[in-house]
Amino acid sequence: MRGPFSDSNTVGECTVDTVKIGIIGCGNISGNYFRTVQSFDILDCVACADAFPERATQAAAEYGIARACTVDELLALPEISIVVNLTNPQAHKAISLAAIAAGKHVFTEKPLAVNRAEGAEILAAARAAGVRVGAAPSTPLGGGLQTCRRLIDAGAIGRPVAASATISASGFSSRRLRRRSSASSALSIAPSPLVSI
Repeated sequence: MRGPFSDSNTVGECTVDTVKIGIIGCGNISGNYFRTVQSFDILDCVACADAFPERATQAAAEYGIARACTVDELLALPEISIVVNLTNPQAHKAISLAAIAAGKHVFTEKPLAVNRAEGAEILAAARAAGVRVGAAPSTPLGGGLQTCRRLIDAGAIGRPVAASATISASGFSSRRLRRRSSASSALSIAPSPLVSI
């Protein structure tokens, strides 16, 4: 991975460098990311930013992040190797392209972009800059879905001809969804079950 690292951790018999990350977007989903990052010794979130500075300040205080700053300040930090983009879907392209231009790898919350053309632009920019881009949902990479995939590939259930998915989660009340634009809601919620299928 390109970028500066500090500290080392031993994982099994391997030594792994600590990767310094910055999180942009301190809204609803960010708490899950801040908590998850803290559970991995190989990750160190050194800064967070948000369009609303008070959100970044609050997140930094709550999760012990060393620095709350603006997006531009975060992108200028040389120690950050990966930017985690947790902004709203309409901002994903601009934030991801800015991070790539700053030489950072990017992991973005779903969707990668609001349309295929914007996604292709992000991937082309990353390729040209020699950095990597990843996007949620990462649930297909988990043990449960990988086991299902292995069983399907092995023919354990025959040839699938149809699939169905539902989503049920706290925080996704119909009242809350009505307050958000329908496009934003669909882009935020639909990919998880669809990718799993």
